[in-house]
Amino acid sequence: MYAQQCLSFSEVERTTNPTCTGTTVCALAYDGGVAVMSDRLVSYGKMARYRHITRQYRVNNHVIIAFGGDHADFQWLQNVIERQTCELKSHDPNADLSPKMLHGFLTSLLYYRRTRMNPLWNTLVVAGMQAQNEQLEPFIGVITSRGVAYRTKSVATGIGAMLLNQVIETEHRKNDGKLSKEQAVEILRKSLELSIYHDCVADNEFEISTVDNDGVQLGVPEVIAGNWDIAEYNCDYQ
Repeated sequence: MYAQQCLSFSEVERTTNPTCTGTTVCALAYDGGVAVMSDRLVSYGKMARYRHITRQYRVNNHVIIAFGGDHADFQWLQNVIERQTCELKSHDPNADLSPKMLHGFLTSLLYYRRTRMNPLWNTLVVAGMQAQNEQLEPFIGVITSRGVAYRTKSVATGIGAMLLNQVIETEHRKNDGKLSKEQAVEILRKSLELSIYHDCVADNEFEISTVDNDGVQLGVPEVIAGNWDIAEYNCDYQ
């Protein structure tokens, strides 16, 4: 009776408001690969608390994962992914997690945590090259904090789902999905510029990583200034 009344902290404590969070992640498939863009800021509420922080993680030479949402939960997920990689290699030293395998595993994990009323407060974008009919094809998979998962050719998460999804999809369709690497990177740069105009927790320092047949190429930090001439015409403030 006493044991039932004295619940452990793990049974009564739940994260309801993530503290340190990241904002939009954009990903776009091009002809022969995938490009992933995120800024390098982790915010404490609305304050730009931790700058120069990457929100992308290289799993292996064919898979990269980027996150929006709680930074602490994503750090925990990195450890989980590393353990899964070690377990897989203990059975076959030459085996690697494919993007489809990782997407399925994280979908099950996030859905399980959601059903336990203790969700991981992340939206994850898994990008990479998936073996299909003896060829490597671009793969983008998205998982929400509720465990909802889907595959797509282009995506923007967070507030970018409302601001940028249509822009990216329109540019993608203009070329019937046959974008070059340079075109995809330019579209993502344009998306970030739109993001910093409208998202108060977006940062102008960002990185664009690519995955293709040559492997993962992590992006170097870049800075975009934007054009603020339009600010003098904005009268929607007190």
